[in-house]
Amino acid sequence: MLPRRYQVCSRKPLLWNRDLLDKRPRSDAHVIIKIVFNFSFFVFAESYFGDSYCRIDAVQDLSSFQVSLQFKTGRRSGLLLLAAGHQDYLSLELYNGRLQARIDMGSGEKVLASSTGLQLSNLLDHDVSLVMKDSKLTMTVDNLYTTVIPLDDEDEDLNIDKGVFLGGVKDLEVEYLSTAVPSLRGCMSKVMFASHDFDILATANTVCYDTKETCSSEFEAGDGDTISFISPDSFISFPTWTKPSTGPRSLEMLMKTTIEDALLLFHPGNQNDFIAIGMAGGLLKGVIDLGSGMYVLDHVEVRVDDDQWHRVKVQIDNNEFQITVDSQPVSVRLNETEKLELVGNLYLGGIQKKMREVFQDTYLIHVEEEITTESFIGCLGEMMVNNKGRSLQDALITKDIHVKCEGESDGDYSTYYDELDPTTSPPVRVTYVDSNAEERHCFPTDEMPEMFRNVSKLLDITSLLVPEGGEASIDIVNLNPTFDLNSAGIRQSQIIFTLLMDPWYGVVEMNAKNPKKFTLLDVVNKKVKYIHDGNDKYEDQIQLEVIAHGTNLPECLSAPRQLVLPVEILPVNDIPQLSAADILIAANGRTRLSPNLIKISDSDNRCDDIKVTVTSDPSPVGYLENAQQPGTAIRKFTCRQLKEGNIYYIHMGGEIGGIELQVSDGDLVSQSSTLKFLITQPQMALVTNTGLVISQDSSASIGIQNLAISAIPKTGDVVFNVTRSLQFGELQLFPDNGVVEATTQFHQSDLEHNRLKYIPNLSVNYNSMVSEIIHFNAHLGQAVLLDNTFTINIKPALVGMSKIAPLDVEGGQQKVIKTEHLQAFARTGRSDSRTVQYAILKRPTRGALMMLDKVLSDGDTFTQQDILDGFISYNPEARRVDDFEDHFQFKVFADDEYSREYTFPIKIKADSSAPVLTNERLVVLDGSENIIDKEHLWVQTPSSTNFVYRITQDPKHGHLIRDSPPGEQRFEGAIRVFSNEDLLMSRLIYKHAGSDATHDQFAFEVFESTGGSTGQEDGREVLRGVFNIAIQSRNDHVPHRVIHKPFSVVRNGQRLLTTDDILFKDFDSDFNDTQLVYVRVGILSGNIVSSADPTKPLYRFTQADLRDKKVLFVHHGADRERFQLQVSDGLHKTTAVLQVQAGEPYLHISNNTMVVIDHGSTKTLNTSLLSADTNLDIRSLAEIIYVITSPPSDGRIIVSGIESSTFTQEDLTKGVVSYEHSDQSLRSKDSFAFTVQAKGLSIEGTFRIKTFKKGYPSESMITSNKVIIAFEGEHSVIDETHLKAEQTDILPKEMVYSVKEFPRLGHVVKLNNDSENTASPVLDYIHSFTQEEISQGRILYVSASQQGRDHFTADITNGFTTIEDLEVQVEIVPRIIHVQVVNLTVKEGGFVPLTQEVLNITHPFYRSMNIEFYMEEAPEHGNIKYLEQEDETDTFTWEDVLQGLVFYYHDSSETTEDSFSLMASAFDINRRSPSLALGITVLPVNDEPPQIQRNTGMEVHRVP
Repeated sequence: MLPRRYQVCSRKPLLWNRDLLDKRPRSDAHVIIKIVFNFSFFVFAESYFGDSYCRIDAVQDLSSFQVSLQFKTGRRSGLLLLAAGHQDYLSLELYNGRLQARIDMGSGEKVLASSTGLQLSNLLDHDVSLVMKDSKLTMTVDNLYTTVIPLDDEDEDLNIDKGVFLGGVKDLEVEYLSTAVPSLRGCMSKVMFASHDFDILATANTVCYDTKETCSSEFEAGDGDTISFISPDSFISFPTWTKPSTGPRSLEMLMKTTIEDALLLFHPGNQNDFIAIGMAGGLLKGVIDLGSGMYVLDHVEVRVDDDQWHRVKVQIDNNEFQITVDSQPVSVRLNETEKLELVGNLYLGGIQKKMREVFQDTYLIHVEEEITTESFIGCLGEMMVNNKGRSLQDALITKDIHVKCEGESDGDYSTYYDELDPTTSPPVRVTYVDSNAEERHCFPTDEMPEMFRNVSKLLDITSLLVPEGGEASIDIVNLNPTFDLNSAGIRQSQIIFTLLMDPWYGVVEMNAKNPKKFTLLDVVNKKVKYIHDGNDKYEDQIQLEVIAHGTNLPECLSAPRQLVLPVEILPVNDIPQLSAADILIAANGRTRLSPNLIKISDSDNRCDDIKVTVTSDPSPVGYLENAQQPGTAIRKFTCRQLKEGNIYYIHMGGEIGGIELQVSDGDLVSQSSTLKFLITQPQMALVTNTGLVISQDSSASIGIQNLAISAIPKTGDVVFNVTRSLQFGELQLFPDNGVVEATTQFHQSDLEHNRLKYIPNLSVNYNSMVSEIIHFNAHLGQAVLLDNTFTINIKPALVGMSKIAPLDVEGGQQKVIKTEHLQAFARTGRSDSRTVQYAILKRPTRGALMMLDKVLSDGDTFTQQDILDGFISYNPEARRVDDFEDHFQFKVFADDEYSREYTFPIKIKADSSAPVLTNERLVVLDGSENIIDKEHLWVQTPSSTNFVYRITQDPKHGHLIRDSPPGEQRFEGAIRVFSNEDLLMSRLIYKHAGSDATHDQFAFEVFESTGGSTGQEDGREVLRGVFNIAIQSRNDHVPHRVIHKPFSVVRNGQRLLTTDDILFKDFDSDFNDTQLVYVRVGILSGNIVSSADPTKPLYRFTQADLRDKKVLFVHHGADRERFQLQVSDGLHKTTAVLQVQAGEPYLHISNNTMVVIDHGSTKTLNTSLLSADTNLDIRSLAEIIYVITSPPSDGRIIVSGIESSTFTQEDLTKGVVSYEHSDQSLRSKDSFAFTVQAKGLSIEGTFRIKTFKKGYPSESMITSNKVIIAFEGEHSVIDETHLKAEQTDILPKEMVYSVKEFPRLGHVVKLNNDSENTASPVLDYIHSFTQEEISQGRILYVSASQQGRDHFTADITNGFTTIEDLEVQVEIVPRIIHVQVVNLTVKEGGFVPLTQEVLNITHPFYRSMNIEFYMEEAPEHGNIKYLEQEDETDTFTWEDVLQGLVFYYHDSSETTEDSFSLMASAFDINRRSPSLALGITVLPVNDEPPQIQRNTGMEVHRVP
């Protein structure tokens, strides 16, 4: 099992343990094979994750067909369905946002596309129908949009020979597959492929790969959603991480985990380029390769395995690789001549399984030298690539991830039910247990007897410790009375416990009449056991109710109380295993061994901790060799050396059968395994010889892609010997140790790892191309390939440097760069000093490069003429009393021809007048403060001490303060500027914040000052530095007891007292727990003596003495006593009470756990499976002997590699006992009977073994997992149509669901009978339930008065196999139909449609239902009619509204308004809306002829 540092756990144990998960029975590569006899499998939604597919073995010849399906996706391209033949095919696919069907029945491809303008990648369900009939192919989308093309193949059938594929394809090699259409990332359901009313898919076998029943919520995840990585196969792949047009590559994310070692990011590149980010020991580590070797960047500032959110940012530019964690950056310089060229996909959290093999030899073998490639288990969020947000909407392929971080708090819903609206059902009562270790049940009163006045509760609860997969008795130390029962007149049998609920990951076994009740006396007699089921969870709990009977007890102690006994599961270390197939060895040659040949499996330890030892005798035929020590035989090597390819077998001649190896993790040792060697005569053939073309001013790697020899055996070590001297350059090896050397011999492994380079001679100028011919021979053993050549064509450099001479700067003065320092050449047509330009790639860091008065920076240019004119100069920014160097990097270009990258060196001479820095480490006591004075920090020159310091990076674990003059209150705020005067007057103080850190520091800059007390910098910067602070830890932790258990001893006998009985831990970081001192305080019923001399009493001893078995307890007197031990670390003291329980000698079997193994396999038996406990004086575990009285019938017991009928407890502890099952057996059960013997006592037992043939037991199948529809404020029954798991030969009551993540907006509860009031149902808050309870309708979801999506996750187990992390979706919808109403406007006598803008059902759930509108009050001045129908109607449907078929017609009366009211109803689910009132405004129309109202005539008077 995993050591503690590898456990994945948090406050709620929701994350998975990677290694335990790998042990669950499963088929290869997670392929789920489903034999389908009716096609209901495809009726429900199935998720496809970008690399998923389903293959249906249908073979048909079709003259007509109808295909229909429903899909939902956010991607613009993806394959939906492919009916595949040898030549014929039908492909239904999304391509660039448009749906298209491609069909070929023998006379050429026809393409039918959907209507333009449809939005099909909008994460909504879309229905598609495709019909071939009457020489036409018709496509209909969403039952509305139809397109048709004619088909000319009247006499042709569609021949389906290779089956039907859904969502993607695999292992199909046909020419018509479109590489432009990827696999589907989304959901598909309601798939039907019919011909002549017969569904051709109905009876065909189906194989699905990496799909998931139900539509996954990850497809709808947004930018703000966090993501859980939950298994050893989890990963997300995104498109290529390209380099932006401006700025560096950047990637930013939030992360949270509890594991120490994992791969966080990986991206492959051209040739050997790659980048990987991972975790090693809880710290981030980056690895990058630009082609010439790896750069490793360790971030040691911040641990990220603390179950807290951390912000991580990765940046890569031309010259720097940087990782920032929580604003703490670290970086490493890169070679600017090399560029990171990334290709393929960006992987987060892990690597796709099928791609691991592709990447292994090129990339991962190098990555694994620094970080593991195991998947990340934890959470990521707020992902950004090149400052652009990334979410699951952008993902290409995903596996085993969840939206939302598992383990995040969902809030407290304990008071939720008080807010529920009343319903017509009986009142709901929810009961659950809330355990509080500090809870008080009693408060002292004057009426209370004296002995109870300091008693707050009946029992003290201490966690029960159980080995993983084992068992442990519940002891008095776990359920310990807080007062003396004898003094109170209470018998142990009067304290009665009732088991309220079974543990989640085990069972409670009682040797009592009532299987649910036991007493404290049963606990004392060890009659109550907890048996762990081997689950990968490390916490469990036992829920109990306790009641104490006694006339003298106060009511607060005798009243029934519910309590929780925590169970802590202790992981067990497994023995490492070694295996290998037959290995081909090159005769008389060197053969490289690798992890692919020698397989080492150890789920608990890293490769660095595993060592392999040769146990067979040395042989003259051959030996093992480490490539780092050629010619020396080795007998040991590490797993890491094997992975790095450094282990070789050297064959000297003759026959050899093999060698025996043994593997160890430092604690446990495996049995010896034999590696069988098959000697083969080596053969070679030159298969790759491409040559190279390079420029004279560059170098080039020679890799396996340029020069390669095919060898038999493949692992043979091919050696190349250069037979003639090179003319124009040299070969150089770049080995792992970093020491570059010229060579005339290299290995094929050097070519595989790109360690060989050709370096041209730069001192000779060539006017034309020259060819370097490398003559070589190749050797493998005694096989030789003679007289081979490899050609390198060298092009003359058109632009370059003819002179680069260092610039010497003295006295800190600015100096001009002349042609004697920098002189370029150009052979490009009409080039002169004005056209030859220098481009600055990286400016100097300790000074400024100037062109006249302008400071040149990265990207700026200057010409050769500027150098001739004396315009270019260098100005140092700092003066130092010792010599130092600077440089800048550049390229030369002319007429679009560029040179390689050059570095110009600058040497700055010492300046006698430069400031001198004193910088001595400060020592501060943890949590205290100390003065920083001139003895610690000081800057001065021969002429001045006036300097000011400015903080550029604050200390992390404290702050700087300035002391005030005497009599004034000190300001405690942090300062960022101080002066030499503060240091001289001892006013600068560092105050530690009290963290556990052992080191702190701050960075500063120093400026010249004109004096005064302003505390501000006035002059130029003179130097920079970092001030270090050592934090001395103080002893501030009291020793803490970690083992609580009674000490059992034979009455009037003796027994060793060891750290198995009592153990303390001191959490001070620099304290050794073995130095703890124990002092005994008064023992009435015994004595503590030296085990070496029992006549010598011990009054004082150390924890090391307990560990080394030097302490002996001798009993006399009462059978039960508690005595005190004072425990001290030298400063702090604490008191421990050791309870002594004396009695008759006993020998108990404490662990006897049935094992489940594969047919024909071997299982190691250790103390977690089988062990005995005794109170006898046992000095060595070898004294406890197991004698097999009835051997196993279908196997045998192996002890240290030899069949045996006896073994000891020491053998079990060492892990050298194993059960080996016979592969000839046909039975599924086996057992052996045994007797345990120790010092004259014995006890019998039977050890049981259950075997399954490989692949069995079969996995449980989820046959139903539908969305649960819950109405707000009500409870809904979860029945078999919502959730059902089945498995052959497993009863429904044995199929147990364990809720892993609880719903956020409600509760999962169970309906129980209440004997007191049968009219009122009782709903209990639950953690688990069975399939039988689902079938009985006893499991309910109680929703909040709040709408939205909810879900809960559960693990489903049948006792052998587990389906993990099943997600059950819940949709909480309104209890009434909400309809948004808009008033109408109509012209007099006109009509207006009732569209969804007028009547809009707002909730998507009701929009999908069959909704009918009923007229409650008809309009007075008009009526409701269907289009082009005379009769009015008082009912219509929501579908009619969507299609615009219903109209309001005005009756042409002279009215200006009208109204009517409706009600919406869904009869199927008994839901309706409130009354809906619609107002109508009538616009009058001028449709009446004018009428004369008055005609009286008019008189006109003539004016003279």
